[in-house]
Amino acid sequence: MKKGSKRASCTFCILCGLILGLTMPGSAFSEGMSLLTFGIGKTDVRLYTDYFCGPCGASESKIVDPILDLVGKNAVSVTFIDTPVYKYSALYARYFLYVLNEKKELRHAMAVRAVLFEAAKANINEPGKLEAFLRNKNIGFKPFDVRPVFNMLQSYLREDKINATPSCVIRSGDKKEVHTGGGNILKALEALK
Repeated sequence: MKKGSKRASCTFCILCGLILGLTMPGSAFSEGMSLLTFGIGKTDVRLYTDYFCGPCGASESKIVDPILDLVGKNAVSVTFIDTPVYKYSALYARYFLYVLNEKKELRHAMAVRAVLFEAAKANINEPGKLEAFLRNKNIGFKPFDVRPVFNMLQSYLREDKINATPSCVIRSGDKKEVHTGGGNILKALEALK
């Protein structure tokens, strides 16, 4: 085998391994993304927020009940996508994933989101201080490599062309709607009932 052929063959094998690793059930990628998605409904809801976004925090408590109701009725699957708008957004997104890696349950996730909004409002911006804040609230977390999940979240941001938070993308079949602002998101979720 020629030197160039060996290199091409190795490159091909590596790419196949990466693709299989990202798409196979049980891979770190699929497990990480499944942490952020709740429900089995045919309508896909992607909720884009940032813990340091004032309007996101203001609308969070209003969307809890509609989301719990819609997921409980198997009307939607909802994916929480932390949007990296502010300097410490990635830190909070990482810890949200760590928390869900410890305990994945929708009510728990919604409660943790409220705690993270509270921490952001208190301007907690160091990992140690955020960990202490979570522990003080009796919230456990289990670290793992979040890079594959962050890469997928970035692709969702590009695919949905998100440029503002809060935003909500609702996909049903080949129909796609984008809603921005807490009030519009709440109306869109209520309309799904």
